[in-house]
Amino acid sequence: MRRLADCHMHTELCGHAVGTPSEMLHAVVEAGLAGAVMTEHLPLKPELDPEGIYSMRGDVDLLYVAELRDLRFDWDDADLVIGAEADWLSVDPEWTTQSVRAAREAGVEVVLGSVHFLDGWAFDDPSYIAEWEKRDVDQVWERYFSEWCKATSSGLFDVMSHPDLVKKFGHYASNPLDFFDEAARVAGEAGVLVEVSTAGWRKPCNEQYPSVDFIKRLKDEGVHFTLGSDAHHPNEVGSRLDDAADLLVSLGIEQCAYPQKGGVVRWLDLV
Repeated sequence: MRRLADCHMHTELCGHAVGTPSEMLHAVVEAGLAGAVMTEHLPLKPELDPEGIYSMRGDVDLLYVAELRDLRFDWDDADLVIGAEADWLSVDPEWTTQSVRAAREAGVEVVLGSVHFLDGWAFDDPSYIAEWEKRDVDQVWERYFSEWCKATSSGLFDVMSHPDLVKKFGHYASNPLDFFDEAARVAGEAGVLVEVSTAGWRKPCNEQYPSVDFIKRLKDEGVHFTLGSDAHHPNEVGSRLDDAADLLVSLGIEQCAYPQKGGVVRWLDLV
């Protein structure tokens, strides 16, 4: 019987999730998972998150690491990796660089890289979905993947999460494969892990991130994959990880990565 790890989840500390770190870890244990990477959102620039609804605030990341260390000590039967999710900010990539460096110095062991903002527009936030009607979808895809490739090649991140998030609301480029080819090449050269996220099955696109075509191209470039639910509530922990594993197996992928401290990867069998 395979045991999987959920490598992407959030807590109430980010301002838009439900559940304490302890409650999320309890859900990991209850789900019978091999382990988890807790990946809270690192603080954003105040002007991008003035109300504190997208990320941790200020130096909370230091308290967050301390809390997870305590949890790991108390739950000695649970395999918990201290992680974080960092936004690649096209308006200020230096902010991202400093944020990730500070997180690693604080004790964060694995960092996910994400693109949620394009020139200040939170394109995946339902509150700003109307902006899509003013945009050319192909141009948004081009902008998104340009920034995604910059983030991927930056050397800041261990894992690139929900890599084709731009499709969340069902907006698709005329020729998505054009973007996948270049993104896969960049990911392969960078040597990063790429997440297969089940969160897309809970969104309007009703498809895992990344798409099958994107997964195939990443595989061809020698990229390895993690599995993550992007849980924002304890009842989402481990959500459909087995389905994602079955999908990978159908594409000839028999192991997934469970990233650990210091760049170490623990390999989990899917078959």
